[in-house]
Amino acid sequence: MAYINKEHMKGHEYIRKFREYLDYLEEHFENVRRAFNELSDKCDGMWWVGDDAHWFTLREQVCNHDLSKFSKQEFTGYRRAFFPIEGEAQYEITAEWEHHKYANSHHHESVKNGMDVIHMIIDWTAMGYKFGDTAQEYYEKNKGRIDLSDEHIEIMYEIFNKVADN
Repeated sequence: MAYINKEHMKGHEYIRKFREYLDYLEEHFENVRRAFNELSDKCDGMWWVGDDAHWFTLREQVCNHDLSKFSKQEFTGYRRAFFPIEGEAQYEITAEWEHHKYANSHHHESVKNGMDVIHMIIDWTAMGYKFGDTAQEYYEKNKGRIDLSDEHIEIMYEIFNKVADN
C-alpha cells in the first residue's frame, strides 16, 4: 500500500513556510524592541528621549512596528518571495513593497518628521543585528538612493554620533 506520509501533504509545506516567515517576523520585532531600548539609553538627553510626549509617541509606534506585514496586501506575497514552497515560481514583491513602505512612515520613502527618522534608525539598527552592520554603516552604503531633507539628515547624524559615543 502507498500510505501518505506527512511530508507528502502539500498543506504541511505551506504551514512550514508560513511558520518560517512568522519566525522571521518575530525575530525582527524582537530586534526592533531591542534597538528601541538601546537607542533610548544611548540617546538619553536628546529631545525625543527627554520629552515624554515624543518618547511615548515613538514607543507606541515601535510597539506597532510593521503590522502591515500581516495585511492581505503583504503577508502572502512576502512569504512567497522569501519563503517559497518547493516548485513555487520566483515572486517579486513589487506591489507588497509599495504598500509596505507607504503604510509605514519609518521607511525613507515616506518619512514625514523627526520621529519617523528615529523609527527608521531603530529599524536599521534592528536589521543590523541580523546582518552584522550598524544603522550608520547601512546609511553610508545606501545614501545615494536615500532621499532625506537636510533637517532629517541632521537628526540622523546626531543619533549616529550619540550611538558612537556610547
